[in-house]
Amino acid sequence: MKTTRHEITVGGRLSDTMAAAFDGLTATHTPAGPVLGGDVPDQAALFGLLEQIESLGLELVDVRRA
Repeated sequence: MKTTRHEITVGGRLSDTMAAAFDGLTATHTPAGPVLGGDVPDQAALFGLLEQIESLGLELVDVRRA
């Protein structure tokens, strides 16, 4: 299965506990906000991550294929 690397920028503060909820992704703090980066297997998985961001009350700033 071919995966694609994505970087998802969220607004606000991302605690270590929240970052741990995104299993398989690495959280990096940048001036633009926290960035979750990692390999996403398919579009369904990407939509699942976006739903998870919404359910945690995080602001979605940017989604980028890296």
